[in-house]
Amino acid sequence: MLLSQLKLEEDLSNLPFNHLIKTDQTDSSTYLIKDNQEIIGFINLKNVGQNLMKLDKFVICKPDHSEQIIEVFYHILELVEKEDVDHLLIETDQESLVELLNWLGFKRWSEAHHTYGYPYP
Repeated sequence: MLLSQLKLEEDLSNLPFNHLIKTDQTDSSTYLIKDNQEIIGFINLKNVGQNLMKLDKFVICKPDHSEQIIEVFYHILELVEKEDVDHLLIETDQESLVELLNWLGFKRWSEAHHTYGYPYP
């Protein structure tokens, strides 16, 4: 499983979620989630402030097993760490996702409702 930055020349028309991918945003980055070279989803990261990045979109086809979701989150955390930000923010009110975020080390973000932040040292 890996994340690869979306290139404008990539043909995504055959993907079931192609209408959700926006490549015209200058303040965000879209990464394809690939498993054995097959595109199974994408994430969109957006700069939302000084030293803050937000996981704006996370779309994945039905994973083969639940560990794939955890693996994708670890790849996201590693990717964002290279961006020299202080926190990665995720907004959600889905209880199962909140449990996963807490397990990964995210903390409730006091400045926004239903938002959780992962601190980078």
